[in-house]
Amino acid sequence: MMKIEVIRYDDSSFEKPVAVVGLPSMGLVGPILVSFIARELEMKVLAGMTSPDIPPYCLVQGGVPYPPIRMYGCARRNATPACGDLIAVTSEIVPKPEQCYEFTVAVMDALRDRGTSMIVCLEGVPSMDGEDAMVACGSSEAMREMIGGLGIRLLSDGLVRGISGVMLYEGARMGMDVISIMCPTSPSLPDPRAAARILEPLSKIIPELAIDADPLYKEAEDIDARMRSQEEYDARSTDLQKLYG
Repeated sequence: MMKIEVIRYDDSSFEKPVAVVGLPSMGLVGPILVSFIARELEMKVLAGMTSPDIPPYCLVQGGVPYPPIRMYGCARRNATPACGDLIAVTSEIVPKPEQCYEFTVAVMDALRDRGTSMIVCLEGVPSMDGEDAMVACGSSEAMREMIGGLGIRLLSDGLVRGISGVMLYEGARMGMDVISIMCPTSPSLPDPRAAARILEPLSKIIPELAIDADPLYKEAEDIDARMRSQEEYDARSTDLQKLYG
């Protein structure tokens, strides 16, 4: 059994918080976007999660070491009765398949302890035949109706893997509404461009997240430029090998 310990750094209370969860999946779109949101909104670290069963490392932010799984929070100026303050969860670790259920439930329990009743999961999925349209899935009828206003397609049939999949079916049992937003992405590289694209539907759920995504697009352009440089270098190396080989 996976033993997970929650380390609390801040006991601030939040009013009907909604949680954005970005844990590692294809393209790292969740961690990229949640880390960006936490920086832009200057969210404070509320808690960390650790376990002897996860890789032994820490993340240092502002000179302070934190566990690999972190929970951030902030009050929202634009809070509404349906959507209160904001909590965000991210990490750089991926649980083993046999740990996924216990890991996910531990994250959901930690969020519920903070008063969270709604979770938005951010996922990267493989692009099929160049298709770049986002899809979403909801754990309840209310969440499925909400998806209709996001401008993205409702997933009516299909498979949702990993942490998002567990959160979707556990949401009803735990009394938590869950939406998973899935964005096609690069299967082999971090994809800030896909992360930036998710901001638009996400900001319709959480108006505070209508923030400038230009830094993410700039990061994507930098990655593209480095990839082109590497490809040109590889091509020149191949030509030299043919010449002198």
